[in-house]
Amino acid sequence: MTIGAMRTIDRFVGIPLCWMTGIWITLVGRRPSIPAAHQLSTVLVIKFFGLGSVLLSTPFLSALRRCHPNARIIYLTFESNKELLERLPQLAMILTISTSSARAFLRTAGSTIRTVRKMNIDAVFDLEFFSKFSTLVSAVSGSPIRVGYELPARWRKMNLTHQVLLDHTAHVTQVFANQLQTVGQPVIECPAITPVEATPAERFSMQKKLSLGDNGVKIISVNINAGSTSYERRWDPVNFIEAVKAVRQQNSSIRFFFVGSRSERQYVDRALQGYPGLRGTAVNCAGDLSLGELIALLQRSVLLLTNDSGVMHIAAAAGTPVVALFGPESPMLYGPSGISRTIYKSLPCSPCLNVYNAKLFVCPYRARCMKEITVGEVVEAFTLISSETFATPT
Repeated sequence: MTIGAMRTIDRFVGIPLCWMTGIWITLVGRRPSIPAAHQLSTVLVIKFFGLGSVLLSTPFLSALRRCHPNARIIYLTFESNKELLERLPQLAMILTISTSSARAFLRTAGSTIRTVRKMNIDAVFDLEFFSKFSTLVSAVSGSPIRVGYELPARWRKMNLTHQVLLDHTAHVTQVFANQLQTVGQPVIECPAITPVEATPAERFSMQKKLSLGDNGVKIISVNINAGSTSYERRWDPVNFIEAVKAVRQQNSSIRFFFVGSRSERQYVDRALQGYPGLRGTAVNCAGDLSLGELIALLQRSVLLLTNDSGVMHIAAAAGTPVVALFGPESPMLYGPSGISRTIYKSLPCSPCLNVYNAKLFVCPYRARCMKEITVGEVVEAFTLISSETFATPT
């Protein structure tokens, strides 16, 4: 199922179901009293959408582990996020739901909910902003503590025991961590994102696939994508190519690897067509690498040039410097951690994506926020970040 289909079902099917569970909980449930020193034993954390957002939840996980060192933390997510979550040290168990088809979703969702109900969950932390499905899972989990973000919707209020105000002025890592205040553990200083590393086998496999040796050649990874449905977050691919050509003029030995998913490979191919001068220098490896191999490539890279995307956060967690381009979304909320430069025009109409419109993009200006980013600005950001992290190309 596509993200669009899931959100449509979530909206039109989820709301009536949330009303049903909410009414039932209102009639038979009660709000628990949580002492400040209460220690949680088994905790369920829910985050379905966005590989990058899953990574951005790791400071919350670290803070939760710090506050409740003996807690068994269980993470519920979509199956596509499992490979990343298996690299995180904070988790005792990962539960997944398949989105390969509607039938697979219903089957795995039903079995997962049954599993959750047998676990005697002490608290559920729902990190989704607007999902009805995650609210339903919280409601039927059997947990006495159900934490989520406040929305102007009665169906959500009835299903949660604790609601947290969504702080639009804070980075999303702090927004997630704010949920811990409901169990008497406010997080004043948010922990760092959990680093991710490739294994030696993944590094070897990546080098073999991309015909890379240990010859010290500088590599820049480029991500012209922003998710299969996020065309409005994409800078014009022609501009990416012009930026690559300008950087290559500074150092002709740099190689550029264009990354992405299998579904994005044709988009990258079309961007590289018509530039025979870049043949051998710019390589399309979209869809060729596993997550571990992608991490290995990013760790080998001196820089990632990217749109606002999940790859941006993976690179930051891998320790790779990032030049990130923002438009409809705000870097104040979703900016990369670590060494980075963000380019954001901060137009009066930006940001226009938010949780209250389910991040639906309706722009009368045809994504002017992305179109106004110039090649010169990107090359300048590359030069500045280069001077901070490695010898500036000459």
